[in-house]
Amino acid sequence: MNSAPILLFQMQRMGDLVLSFPLLSWLGGLFPKHPLWVVGERLFFEPLLPLSPPVTYFDYGEAPDFRGLSFHAVINLSHRPEAAALAGTARSDALFGPYQDAEGRLLIRGDWQLYRASLTHNNRYNLFHWADLNALDLIPTRHMLRTDWPLPRPLPGYAHAEQGGREYSLTSLPESGARIGLFLGASETEKHPDAGFWAILAKRLLQAGHRPVLLGGPAEQSLGFAVAEKLNAHALNLCGHFSVSALARFIGELDLFVTPDTGPMHIAAWTGTPILNLSLGPVNSWETGPFSPGHHVVRAALDCVGCWRCVRETTVCKEEMMAGKIALVVDTLLGVRKGDLASLGRVIGGLELSRTNRGLYGLYELETLFRVPPGRRRASALEGSERATLTGETEPETADARHALALFWKAWFGVRFGRFTAQEDLAAWGRLRDAHPQTAAQLRNSAAVLALALAKGLRGNISSVLDAPDFWKRTPAPLQPLSGYMQMYLQNNLSSRSSLLHALSLLEAITAYVL
Repeated sequence: MNSAPILLFQMQRMGDLVLSFPLLSWLGGLFPKHPLWVVGERLFFEPLLPLSPPVTYFDYGEAPDFRGLSFHAVINLSHRPEAAALAGTARSDALFGPYQDAEGRLLIRGDWQLYRASLTHNNRYNLFHWADLNALDLIPTRHMLRTDWPLPRPLPGYAHAEQGGREYSLTSLPESGARIGLFLGASETEKHPDAGFWAILAKRLLQAGHRPVLLGGPAEQSLGFAVAEKLNAHALNLCGHFSVSALARFIGELDLFVTPDTGPMHIAAWTGTPILNLSLGPVNSWETGPFSPGHHVVRAALDCVGCWRCVRETTVCKEEMMAGKIALVVDTLLGVRKGDLASLGRVIGGLELSRTNRGLYGLYELETLFRVPPGRRRASALEGSERATLTGETEPETADARHALALFWKAWFGVRFGRFTAQEDLAAWGRLRDAHPQTAAQLRNSAAVLALALAKGLRGNISSVLDAPDFWKRTPAPLQPLSGYMQMYLQNNLSSRSSLLHALSLLEAITAYVL
């Protein structure tokens, strides 16, 4: 099939669609003789056609019958049942992602696609970005390393000699100030600040001589009206005034885009508009932050940030993200306030500021510029009953220990799936063991306990291992990246004896490292 197309089923949401653009770009470069066909929802892909890599789009309701065609590869990034059904019946040289087999069972093909599925409610230690996970089963490391990611345009008045690893000459702010877009909403209330926050921030920006504008879609119109009322400045409110394509063009004219985790944020990243991402609520900025290098991410300096679903009585990460603090970050970014971003941490507490970059093997990473925990202690979301483990240990986990453990799991899965070398794996374990011996010991002990439970399953008492669909939740938190993946692997292989043996071999591999 020398010129057979590559067929990709896209996720439904705008942000997920934009996060498939890197994969489409990589595929176009690697397989220039294979046309790229993408099935999605016209509502989302049509407004973004001017930004998309060159592919042929089909709407789910208008797509031809693919069952009689042959493809070079089929890639399913969607959760739609019809996508899995089509992926399972299409003839192809390779298949990645969810598919429905001949007996109607939903299965997953591809190590990294299976790993991604295992992160559902289990992403505390994940440091792989969704856009990278889209590609890791298909795109070689050398190709990802050679990618020349476009940096965002230099910020006016940028007070640093370099931005995202590239040097820029210093510029002065225009007399009329910077044009700053404030995108007010997000997919969930917990993921965006309230009207009071935006009103204070907009007022501070106006006082500094900038030109803030309130942005959002139809869902943000009431929020935009409330902010404009508090400011008594209705002319600033453009919520609901733009189509998606017009909003994309407008964002491209901004000097800075301040936004929660949204689809427009990913559009801004793709088009090179500088971003200050307010990462709050059940959002993991390592997974869905601005994908290209040189943008900035601010979030609360709490050890529970990056959760899948908040388990606290209040969204404490929103309480730490005060408008006055964010105004100081903007002032420093634009060079209004003297000093660099790293020193800003001495002035404001309770926040962590990072810059997006590309690190190990060309993968996404967040470079921490400062992290200053709140003055008062915030209890970990994993303390007490939420942290119950097989070993009975309830030692609170610090943010440093969490990150060191996450780096270990990143390296460990990278080695298992052939993306990293054992050198990174051993180095990550050594740093975890030396800096956080209690966390390392808990990982070692809990691995031994789970290995014993699986060994009993091999002797016929399989219910002791799989008597609940979420047995991984009963394992200690530091081991859950592996136990969650093991559960997905077992389910994906119909709990066969060979899959149990493989799961046991994964535990043995961990034990070999940590002893």
